[in-house]
Formats: sequence, C-alpha cells, structure tokens
Amino acid sequence: MIRPFWNLVADRDGVSQRRGFLKQLAIGAAAGAVTLSWRDMLVAKAADLRKTGKAMILLWMDGGPSQFETFNPKIGSKYQGPAKSIPTSLPGVHVSEYLPETAKMMHKIALIRSMKTSERDHFRAIKLVRSGYPLNPSIQYPTWGSVVARDRFDAAFDLPAFVRVGKPRIKTRDINSGVLGPRYESFKIDQPGQLPEDVITTVPRERLTRRLDLAARLDAQFAVSGGANRVAEKQEIYDQTKRFVLSPKLEAFRLDKESDSLRDAYGRNDFGQGCLLARRLVESGVSFVEVFSTGNVSDQGWDTHKKGWAENPLLASGIDQGYATLLRDLDRRGMLEDTLVVWMGEFGRTPKFKQDGGREHYSDGWITCLSGGGVKMGQVIGATDKEGVSVSDRPIDVPDLFVSFCKILGMNPHDEYVTGQDQPLQLVKGGELIHELF
Repeated sequence: MIRPFWNLVADRDGVSQRRGFLKQLAIGAAAGAVTLSWRDMLVAKAADLRKTGKAMILLWMDGGPSQFETFNPKIGSKYQGPAKSIPTSLPGVHVSEYLPETAKMMHKIALIRSMKTSERDHFRAIKLVRSGYPLNPSIQYPTWGSVVARDRFDAAFDLPAFVRVGKPRIKTRDINSGVLGPRYESFKIDQPGQLPEDVITTVPRERLTRRLDLAARLDAQFAVSGGANRVAEKQEIYDQTKRFVLSPKLEAFRLDKESDSLRDAYGRNDFGQGCLLARRLVESGVSFVEVFSTGNVSDQGWDTHKKGWAENPLLASGIDQGYATLLRDLDRRGMLEDTLVVWMGEFGRTPKFKQDGGREHYSDGWITCLSGGGVKMGQVIGATDKEGVSVSDRPIDVPDLFVSFCKILGMNPHDEYVTGQDQPLQLVKGGELIHELF
C-alpha cells in the first residue's frame, strides 16, 4: 500500500510549494520509493484514500431544526410543547415521538446534545457550520464537501468527488467551493433519480467527441495568445465531464435499479430518495454527498418561526424513514464502518415558543448526530440543563467537530492549501478532537 508520506501543500491548481515538494521527493528517494511526479503523487494519494472507503454523507436540515422536537425533548419543562418522547434502542435515551424509525437506530448514532456556537443569523451560521470558518467578507471559505473533494481529487475518476442532492431554500445563503475554485465545486442534483438535462447527451457519442475535439483546438489557439492557464483549467473540467457523461458509472444515479421495497423503506419523498442516492454514490466511489432537507409544506423548512406545532411533526416524519433506512442499509452492506453519516443544521431553536409553537434561532445546545466512519456509536455526548436553556455539560464548538471529521476521514486538520491569492489556509483553524467519539 502506498503510504501518504507526501502531505503536499498545493495551490488551487495542484501546484506544490517547491521547497516542500523537493523535501518530500528526497524522503521518498531515501526510502527507496519509486520517483513520482507531483501529479502522480496527488492521484496516488486520492486513490489510496478512496480505497480506504472513508466517505462522508452530510444530511443537512436547512433552517435549523428544533432540538425539543427531535433529539433532545425536555419532558416536564415549560418549554417542551406537545411533543412527547419515546424510548430508543439505546437504553435510557429518549427522542421525540416524531422520529419512531430513527429511535430504533439510536445504537448506531453518537448524539451530541451540546453544540454551542455564537452565530444565530442564518447566513453567518451556515457559512460557519458548512466551512468550519466564521464569515469573512475578504475570503470565500469553501464548503467542507469541496475541501474533501480536493483531498480526494483524481482527474481519472469518472464520477464527481462531491455531489449535492437537493438545493437550499434560499439561494443567497448557499456556500460553494469558494477559494478552491470550480474544480472542486459540487455536482448538483435537484431531484434524486433524475440527472440534469445537460448531462444526457443529445447527439451520438462520435459526434460529441468531434465537437469536443474542435473546441479543444480553438482553445489551443487562445492558449497561445496568453490564456494558457484558463484553457488548462477549462480543458481539465471538460475532459472530466466527457468521461462522466459517457461513463457506465452514471448508473449510480439511477434509482430504478433498486427494488420497490427498498425505495419504499427509504420513503418516497425527495429526502428519502436522496438518502438512497447517497448510498449508491458512496458505493460507487464518491467521497462526499450532501442531502438537503427543506420540508415539503412551505418555504420555511426547518426555520419554524411559526406554526411549529403543526410543521415540526411533518418535517421530522419527512426525514425519519430516510435517515433510519440509510443507517440500516449501510450497516447491512458492510459500508457503515467506512462511511461517516452526519445529521445537522446550522443551529437549534429557542426554548421559549410562540402560541403556535414557532421558535426563534438559538445556538446553545443544538444537535449533531454522527454514525459510522469508525465513530463510537450508541452514546450521548454533552447535555443541556433541565429546561434546555443552556449547555450544562461538555460544550462543543464547530472547529472541534471539523477536527474530528478530519480524523475520521484520514485528513490532517493542520494541512494547508494556498488560495488563488497566494494565501495559505489550514483545513481547520483551532478546535480540539472530540475524544468521546473514538
């Protein structure tokens, strides 16, 4: 097995810093290793990481789910509301009655009840929780899926390293590959089971190849006149796209290849079918899949400022089957040990509620669930007080979470990449390992 002795520090085009690269070559030569080019080394590292099967599925609850109506009900508290609690497969642990299927899988979940952050605005909180960095107007920090895609990047791999299923409720709050550039952007599937129209070829394979060859010749002329860098990046994306649209691996996106009974078990809604698609993609070698839950009732999604008593049961039931079946399916196929599944949103909801059950934004004691990837499951980490107002045990911040993601995925949180503006950035700034997970 190839050992990752090369922690290359590369810019967005994969260019290693000269001093570090020569040092690593020297180490390799001293060890009697075969001499590799920098590109060979990056590709070998990505392939080696994929062979470990360490992938990540992020189940994103867009809008901020209420902890009281999901994984931390406070029965007896004046803030609980009408939702009752039910026992789970983890002795002594109760969750909301709205999650009956997930309750059966709690022995496969490490439940964090003590997430504590400072951001209570959607835009700022999404930037923080999806990138690991607080909002900075001068730097567009990349979403975590793009960071993982960069780490796993292999231009010879047919499928995208990062796939997003569904879309955010509000486009202006979205976060993309940022300073990492288009190479590591997510491949977006708005509707699970349906590829975007521009992926389906409308002409025979031979004609498509001729058109792309002509485009490459025209680009070559532009490269000679001074656009070489732009042309090289574009051509790499085009080459990868060509392999993608003509690849037999596109079958991974076809949900009709699965039995009706399994599709029913996941739930015949966008989120449930998105979870099934996530499993198929990870099984095919995709490193990071993000599945959005935005609800099907109104555009507020999990942002339940109003009608919380009516909408939280619908939101929870909309993800219950998909989440539980994903964990069960991965486990049954022997994939859970090598696939990290994370359930979370950008924050939680206030203890105090309105007459209709609406709750405001709240960032003390929100919830994150982790499963698989070697995580120690079947436990609860941290706690809030009896009223659910504040964290009473083991506060955990976002950088702690991301340091732990790195350990699970075989990444070094202190590794750096260099932006297009020649600014070095660590994968994670600060944070400590959540040792209870291991």
